[in-house]
Amino acid sequence: TDISSSFESWHRASAGVPPEFASLVRNRAGSRVPLFSAMVSFESPLPVEVDAISLTDNPVLWFAARSASKPGIAQEEECWTLVSTPEYALSQIQETPMQDDDGNFLPQTPQYLTTIPGPHLEQAFREHVTSIIEVTQQQQQPLPKTTYLNAQRWGSGIPSHRHLDESSPTRAVVSGVPYDVGRAPLAPTRVENVRSGPTPDNFLYHEGFNLYQAGDMMSVYTPGFEGAALSGMDAATHLLRNLP
Repeated sequence: TDISSSFESWHRASAGVPPEFASLVRNRAGSRVPLFSAMVSFESPLPVEVDAISLTDNPVLWFAARSASKPGIAQEEECWTLVSTPEYALSQIQETPMQDDDGNFLPQTPQYLTTIPGPHLEQAFREHVTSIIEVTQQQQQPLPKTTYLNAQRWGSGIPSHRHLDESSPTRAVVSGVPYDVGRAPLAPTRVENVRSGPTPDNFLYHEGFNLYQAGDMMSVYTPGFEGAALSGMDAATHLLRNLP
């Protein structure tokens, strides 16, 4: 599950687990990679013959996918999911922290999401799509109007890569929460080198509390969905083996 469940009561996603267990979870997870995402809908299809775009040198936009291209999703509207770069997300969290000076959680508001990160992601996407059209079609073509835009902050989007520790040059601590925007390949899914010591279990288990924490934040695999799924499966197997 999300690392936010191990935060103290200031975070609304806190699961209220014992402080000792929460501390073990945070130490195991290390730093996290923040992300922003956005959903944008256009009044007509975009004139590009791609369903997904991965960017390597854009300061704001990291990935974009046409929603209707996903299996089982049939949409008449032209909707795209946009994902920010970790660097952009970190800069926004530093500018608009998730806690106030007293340590209280600051929820993301629709007004903030739809006036700052949402438009930033949309503009970066529009500029990149326009450049694709200019290169592939040798012409300039106005893009259709936006009919819907919303965004979401993911302070704990994915875990940082396992080799990144407190000495990482890409690490930053904001309001006591460690982030790291250091990048490494996310595919193929594989066991990553741990920060120190032997490779641990693919989940966290506390025998005294009989509590499990599973998910990509606890996984020894590459950050992402597969690592999270494998962690959950291994935790379930361990639970079944230890049932009375």
